[in-house]
Amino acid sequence: MLSTRDSVLKKCVLAATMLFACAPYAQAQYVGVTFGFNYTSQTEILGPDTGTYNTPLYNPDPKNPDGTWDAWVRELGEAGVDFVAPNVRGAYPIAKWSPAGMAPIVKALNKTGLASQIKIALFDDNAASWTAQWNQAKHNSLPFDIGDPANWTYIYDTNYKVFFETIPDANRFKIDGRPVIIIWTGNKATVANEQGNYSAAMRYVRQKCMQDFGFNPYIIVNTDALKNDTTLAAVVDAAQAWSGGGTSTLTDFNRTKIGVAFPGLFAPTSSTFRDPNHGQTFDTALKNTADAGALLTLVEGFTDFLENASVFRVRNLDEQGQPLTYQQTLYDYPNQRINILRAHSRQPFNADLKFAAAGADYFGGANGGNGKTNFYRNGNIAIEPTSDTGGGVNVGSMQNGEWLEWEHVPVKANSHFQVRIATPSVGRQMHFVIDGVALAPQTLPSTGGWQSWTTVDFGSLGLSSDSYHTVRIVFDNGGVNFNWWKS
Repeated sequence: MLSTRDSVLKKCVLAATMLFACAPYAQAQYVGVTFGFNYTSQTEILGPDTGTYNTPLYNPDPKNPDGTWDAWVRELGEAGVDFVAPNVRGAYPIAKWSPAGMAPIVKALNKTGLASQIKIALFDDNAASWTAQWNQAKHNSLPFDIGDPANWTYIYDTNYKVFFETIPDANRFKIDGRPVIIIWTGNKATVANEQGNYSAAMRYVRQKCMQDFGFNPYIIVNTDALKNDTTLAAVVDAAQAWSGGGTSTLTDFNRTKIGVAFPGLFAPTSSTFRDPNHGQTFDTALKNTADAGALLTLVEGFTDFLENASVFRVRNLDEQGQPLTYQQTLYDYPNQRINILRAHSRQPFNADLKFAAAGADYFGGANGGNGKTNFYRNGNIAIEPTSDTGGGVNVGSMQNGEWLEWEHVPVKANSHFQVRIATPSVGRQMHFVIDGVALAPQTLPSTGGWQSWTTVDFGSLGLSSDSYHTVRIVFDNGGVNFNWWKS
């Protein structure tokens, strides 16, 4: 198997760029991410956009579009988020944008066992759901006229109502027991006739939500809307200022702080490029929001590879298995932004956190593979569907000396390292390497089959405090399937 990096160079880069981990963070309240694509069998689900820097590590399977949701939901789980906020873009007349297409998110959360951890908020991309849909229907090219009550159907009937019909109550993200609606913008280029009318439209939304679903929504609007309708402040619950032209904002309105954070934005060739700076930009943005007292911090955007503002894992190998550089991806390693986000979550050292074998930052040490080069991710690594609890995929056909490695892993004090494995063989051995120090190998039990799974406890490292480490798992004599590990 092809080694995926020069270890010496990588260690130097990591030492210089991961300093954000050294200081403790204040505990966040709720942290979530936008989830932006069209929810249809288009490029985003069936194949990565290789024209962007933030090309996803996961290679979608054209025969299994739900697999994309499944893979990305599992990454959300590793990121430690409280909620995901898919872009709501309306259902009429452009039906392919319908929020009904979000149903696979619910399915994936339930399948992976993450439904209790991750809830779903409504993020209204109203430049699309209100303005674009209305203009499409009216054959106009104008700001959305919110002053006409007949147009509110684009806000509620073909938009919010469809979302809440699709997302069950148990899956909805709530503040004080109230489902959350976050509205992207209120600028005059997008919305017209706001004074006195925006507030009336929001009262209508509350009325309809009570009438149709029996709840009073928690509504967060853009500060532009507050400026353009001076009666709106009495009607909504909180406000956000989006990027503010930078990479973070913290808005204090109605005694509630709402944060918005970006890991970076656009391409280096753009005049409006916001440099990720090896993760420092994202770390600073979250310090200025999640760590600064925000009740809710919304991160743009987990899947936003089109604007190079992604948080998900990005590929670090091209289709020929050659390493990609930071200049090509704007990431130092695949899980970098997931790790940064988790570090600012409510549980940065979550005892239940599992690291998927297929999501390792690096792999090497053998000429592996299963005849499916670039299946799931680029490189010759034997990834296959698993029948283990929760489904997903595992890494199989481990060979002598094969290894996988994760950077900047949160390890709880006095925790035990546990590994999920399957093997029909006896005498198989593996060991951990922590920060370059190899631990003694342990013999794995035979589970009786390649898809008969068990969890093996490797004991405690004896760490007296929560801390971050580079963790490598080495399979000394192969013959094992590997699903996940935790500490």
